[in-house]
Parts: sequence; C-alpha cells; structure tokens
Amino acid sequence: MPTHKRPHLLRRALSSIVAQDFRNELEICVISDVADPESDAVCAELLGARDTYLKRSGTPGPSDSRNLGLSLINGRCVLFLDDDDAWHEGFLRGLYDSVEIAKGDAVYCDCSVVSERRIPPPAELLSETRLSMAGNLTEEVYVKNQVHMSCFAFPRELLSGLRFDPFMRAYEDWDFQLSVFDRMMPGHLPVLGSRVFEVHDDSTDRRGASQKATDFNAVLDYLYVYRRHPAPNEALRSKRAALLALCGMNVPAAML
Repeated sequence: MPTHKRPHLLRRALSSIVAQDFRNELEICVISDVADPESDAVCAELLGARDTYLKRSGTPGPSDSRNLGLSLINGRCVLFLDDDDAWHEGFLRGLYDSVEIAKGDAVYCDCSVVSERRIPPPAELLSETRLSMAGNLTEEVYVKNQVHMSCFAFPRELLSGLRFDPFMRAYEDWDFQLSVFDRMMPGHLPVLGSRVFEVHDDSTDRRGASQKATDFNAVLDYLYVYRRHPAPNEALRSKRAALLALCGMNVPAAML
C-alpha cells in the first residue's frame, strides 16, 4: 500500500484490513513517500509485528513505493490497495476458501464503487454501488483498462521481475497488469473484494489520477503502453487505432 499524507484515509484502509479473518496470516506493507507524523501514528496503532512501514526517499509517487514493497514482501499471494480505498468484510476469507488461490492461480474479484466528498475530513459517503466483475476481463484489456488494480490477487512468483513504471504520468497500473497478463490471464472469483472510492467534485485530494483519454499526456502514455505490449491480433490493433483516432491521433493499425 503506497501512502502520501492522507492519514484519515490510510486509517480507513488499514482498519478494513486488520478487521479481516486470518489477520495473523496477513503481511501488510505500507510505503510512504514523504515524512508525515500523523501517518506514522496510524501505522503504529494498526500495524503488527509481521507488518512493514517505511518512509522511502526519492521522487514522490505510488510506482516507486509499490516497487519497494514488492522487493520486501514474503507472502505467497500479493494484493495491491491504494490508501484511499478499502476491503469489504469477509474478503480475505473468500480468498482463503477458493480453490483458485490454493492452486496458485491469479484471480480478480468483485468490488463496489463509492462516491464521496473528502474535504474537509472526515470523508462524506454519497453513494455506493456493487459491481460484479464477471466477464469484465477480456482480450480487449490490450486496448484499454478494464479492472481496478485492487480487485486482483496475484501469486507472488508470477510477479517476479515485474515493476511499475515510475516515469508514466498515468495508467501505470494498467501497464503493470498487462505485464502480468502476458504470463497468466486471471480468472474471475465471485467474492466481494475492494471498495473503490471516487470523488467527482473539487473536494478531491487524490494524487496521480489518470487523465481523461483526450488529455495529450494520457494519449502519450497509451502509446507507450501499446508499444510495450503489442496487440495479440489484428482485430485488437484496429481497435487501438480507432480509440486513438477519437483523440485526434491517426496511427496505422499495423504500428499498434
């Protein structure tokens, strides 16, 4: 879990984790990219002896924090969670009870999307909608992102050698996912997993949010992802070209 000076949201996220069944078998790794005494206090209260909390040096941003976390963890299954999201009650039990996790498969779970206001704290919940993600992950993930990062559970061995790109302005989660999918395509697990919190007004304090697809920097990141992860077939190359054309960029499908 990367974090950046949002102790009230970090408390919500960590509280949802430590309340899970099998808490004692869970290793939590929180990486802060800036010194923050309030975040220190939250972690001191909620983290246990098996957990890790570090303040790293270098450029702020979630990618480097996640990469450091990946180098430190020891568990057989890896899950990513942003500091402003949370887990549903019973999520960890659902993973433990699944045949897929026991076999070492990669999976993606269901989630709910929560709309809230954040400023001033505490956050004010406006609405929450449960989403079944069944069938949402298809080969068209090579055209655009389909599933939120917090919905996945990956075998640690599957992630060996993979890292988040700290130089991307957006879509670094999607880029990382495609690196994983090149090795193994996850299957759907009908377990309610993460609560994804969104802010649609000027009360947001989210950093590093993905720009709209029409933003030029975001389009450059799309091109970067496309170059790193070639489309598996001609149909997907054509869909990539059509999506870029909507943003005013005409690129031959053969180049994608």
